[in-house]
Amino acid sequence: MARPRTKRNKDLPANLYRNGVSTWKYRHPITGAWHAMGADKSKAVAAARKLNDILAPTTDLISVVMGEITFGEFSQKFLSEKRRKDGRPLSPNSIRTYTHSLSRCAEWNDKPLSSISLFMTNKLLENLPASTSIETRSLLIQIFDLAISKGLVTENPAAQTIKRFRVKQRKRHTLEGLAKIRDVSPQWLKNAIDLAMLTTQRRIDIINMKWTDIKDGYLHVAQEKTTDDPEDEFELLEGAGYVRIKINGELQIVLDRCKDDVISPFIIHRVPKGKTKNKCQTKEHWTQVEAQYVSREFLKAIQKSGTYPELKGRQLPSFHEIRALSIHLHKKAGKSAQALAGHATEKMTEMYASGHEIIWNDADIGIDLPFKNT
Repeated sequence: MARPRTKRNKDLPANLYRNGVSTWKYRHPITGAWHAMGADKSKAVAAARKLNDILAPTTDLISVVMGEITFGEFSQKFLSEKRRKDGRPLSPNSIRTYTHSLSRCAEWNDKPLSSISLFMTNKLLENLPASTSIETRSLLIQIFDLAISKGLVTENPAAQTIKRFRVKQRKRHTLEGLAKIRDVSPQWLKNAIDLAMLTTQRRIDIINMKWTDIKDGYLHVAQEKTTDDPEDEFELLEGAGYVRIKINGELQIVLDRCKDDVISPFIIHRVPKGKTKNKCQTKEHWTQVEAQYVSREFLKAIQKSGTYPELKGRQLPSFHEIRALSIHLHKKAGKSAQALAGHATEKMTEMYASGHEIIWNDADIGIDLPFKNT
């Protein structure tokens, strides 16, 4: 916000301030950082004007008059137009994820889209943790790519930044360790662990499985993630994202165990201790298990079981790491987990009433469940 002008400082350019009696300081209009400008007023004024031309261009006022779209307006437009690879709208979970990522750019919401510079983007990304920076950068690249395609901007500042790399601290599960965790888990979490072990699916795909996804002896999984996942070293290839898993004896046992007295559309479900109106409004069904709840309860089970005492904090393997253990066991058994994990293999085509053609990748489970069926 501009400094109120007084008779004493009315000749000073914006962002230039007195620093005591005889020296000057400049406030960076984007970062807010202070920079010493020396004691020579004429040099300080000249430098401040040049810096303002670079860092605080007057396009904001022009943009208001011309009706240029702001970053906040365009990012919402991006969300409304964003589609999955098959043309379907984003899932509610994906929209929540994107919205949360965009909240990190809230300081840009009222700025003209064309005023977002490489410097501003770098500054934003550098102040975020590595994994968050990677996620936000990926989203910004998509937003500015769309803006370029519409002729609103000519450059993609996010694409010009250098992608940060995160040192992976999280360790892998051992079969013995996961068995101990499973032993102290509530029944719904045991079921989720077993499904993850047999099918190699991610947390979000496990909790999204519904009874209506079972057709003609197959469990159909429309994977939530069809692009790179920073947590996942098993990169998805073209044609991935839709897996049709043959229900064998092992999987049928787990599915039968998931059936209980609770009427729920979800295979993995639970009865919450207390239902609140606001909480239920964010769920598709009151028995639905949310992703973060799975992570919290899984961590509680790790702590309760006393497993991995040598690991702390981010080193502890999460529910997501069950996927890596499952793929490892498939390879050890001489079976390929490529199709299960979401990689393209032999395909069958199914026409949906919506008119979209879904390419389903047929997959077989290659291991027996290494736990007691309880």
